[in-house]
Amino acid sequence: MAHEKKSKLWLFFVAVCALQLAAWTAWFIIAKNHPVQEVPLATAR
Repeated sequence: MAHEKKSKLWLFFVAVCALQLAAWTAWFIIAKNHPVQEVPLATAR
């Protein structure tokens, strides 16, 4: 019984890591397709 619970916990951990990786990948793809213009922090005088 204890071994089965450990296996499900490991599977949950792997699934969470895969979801996080997919989220980061989607975020970087969106960011690559929509670049942000650079805005100066202070105006030169």
